[in-house]
Amino acid sequence: MRDWSATLVAMLAGEEVTRCFMIELDNLITPVVRLTDHDADLTVGIDTFEHSPGFDVTKFTVSNGGRPAGLDISLPFDAEGPITTDHVKRGAWRGAVVTVWIADFTNPSDREILVSGFIGLTEFSDRLAGSIEIVTKADALADIILPTVQPKCSYKFGGDQCGVDLGPYTLAAIVATVTSNAKFTITVTNPDALDFTHGGVTFTSGANEGAKDWVMLWVSGTGVVQMVTGFPFDIEVGDTLTIHAGCPLSRAGCVSYDNKNRYPGFDYTPGELLGST
Repeated sequence: MRDWSATLVAMLAGEEVTRCFMIELDNLITPVVRLTDHDADLTVGIDTFEHSPGFDVTKFTVSNGGRPAGLDISLPFDAEGPITTDHVKRGAWRGAVVTVWIADFTNPSDREILVSGFIGLTEFSDRLAGSIEIVTKADALADIILPTVQPKCSYKFGGDQCGVDLGPYTLAAIVATVTSNAKFTITVTNPDALDFTHGGVTFTSGANEGAKDWVMLWVSGTGVVQMVTGFPFDIEVGDTLTIHAGCPLSRAGCVSYDNKNRYPGFDYTPGELLGST
């Protein structure tokens, strides 16, 4: 059940409806975007939601029992921002956390969450039209996910199910040369010879500060790092980052991290045993 504030419910049911919508988007790279469809800026605590004629909620539904809320919204993309067309094209908003509230504009602190989720696909056309797909937590929970019988581990390395603490396997590094936003070399002091393949990179300075991506390939001899998708903004020599070791998602990998009791793979099935002979 969703228990909204009595004053907000009374306002929505009353003769004078002072309803507005507010949205917050955070991609961890560019400044947090906060917008409202009210005709003036609104402040909640230390956060200011800017009036934006381009932000509009045209339809919304609220459901109980874990069913996803329905929400049709439009957001402004332009050269001035705060959501710029260039950033959308570069993919800077993919995976950004999104929260949408319904509120009373006479008292914007009296608000309730309509949607909480993240940005999935982003698309952009040559006709200055774009779209953002918001995936809610309820959408994700509505999907039935069953573990598959496979020899490899299905957990996210360092996640709650995996349980490995990435802290001891994370090092600071500096970009030495740049081939592209998905391939560069780093200077890193790595006394334990950690293997960063399948690990993760988080930039701590530069245009991509706060951005994260997974490592597809690490070449220890040359310091080459090749990413899975690449970063949205240009990487510069001297940019700093952290990089953590990866895991081959095998039983041997779990053993190397002293984590074999959590290994979820089915590498002892008859097919795997026959294939290994």
